[in-house]
Parts: sequence; structure tokens; C-alpha cells
Amino acid sequence: FSDPDATLKIMDEYNKETVADIVKAQTDEDGSVKVDKVLEKISQFFPSVVPVITVGDIAGSKPEEVISFLNVAVEEIFASKVNDLENKAKADGRAPGSLARSANYISLVSMDNAWSDHLQAMENLKENVYLRKYQDLDPADEYKRESLDMFEGLLDKMRLNTIYSLWQSLTPAAAVVQTA
Repeated sequence: FSDPDATLKIMDEYNKETVADIVKAQTDEDGSVKVDKVLEKISQFFPSVVPVITVGDIAGSKPEEVISFLNVAVEEIFASKVNDLENKAKADGRAPGSLARSANYISLVSMDNAWSDHLQAMENLKENVYLRKYQDLDPADEYKRESLDMFEGLLDKMRLNTIYSLWQSLTPAAAVVQTA
């Protein structure tokens, strides 16, 4: 996270993983994509992208095509935001890389919060896993399995929180979509 270009590359990867997760979560078993639900989730995580995509852009497409289309839209908007902020920094005589610094800060805060929650959840798991022996399950094996699942969830939570917060910070206050 010390190199601005590396940070922006990580954010690009996070963007792509998040788009893929959204589309996969809104794809039926028959392979049809719930377009309205995808756009709803995209508007939550990537509010600046919503004005440039329509239902018609992705309706009837296969999940991979939807992911590809949305990734291009997200990538273009993200690159535009990076360029706008870099140009504004140059014009104001400030150091470049403000978006990367913001992404670093947001990532660290997200990691810190998610890690604290994870440690509490691990403590709860440790206190409760011994009850598995009454189900004829090995508590040690159950602890290993569940702790791995929780760790994988931790990584997803950090990524999702980072992307959500970063894109909210890139969206003008009046344009932020309010969700209940």
C-alpha cells in the first residue's frame, strides 16, 4: 500500500471481484441474471457508474457478459475519477496520488474494523465450539473448519467495505443513493 500505482491496482482488482460477486449472487440456477437486482447492487457499491448503464445494456446477457460489461464501465469511471483528482491536484499545486492515499486510509480503517469484529467472532467460536462434542463432532476439527470459513469471510468483508466506502467518497454528496 505504499506505492500509489500498486494501491490503485489493488482497488481495480477489488472492483472486479465485487462486480463478479454481485452478478453471481444475482444469477439464477438456470443462468439468467436478475438485471434489476444487479443494477440495484451496482448503485449501492458503485453509485457513479449507474448513470452510464441501463437495463438494456445487460438484459438477456449471460453472467460472464454482464460481468465483463460492468467491469469495463467501472474501470472507465474509476480511471476518470483518478485522472480528475490528479489534474485537480496539479492545478491546485498539491501532491499527486490523493485517491491512492484515500484508498489506503479507507482500506486500513476497513481492515482494522473487520479484524476487530473477526477477533470477537473467533473468541465466540472458541467459547461455543466445545458444544459440538454433544453432536458427536470433533470440536478441534469444527473449530478449524469454521475458523477458515470466518477468515475467508473476513477477507470479503474487508474488500466490500473498502470498495463501498471508497466509491461513496468519490460520489458527490447530492448524488449518493440513500438506502434504507
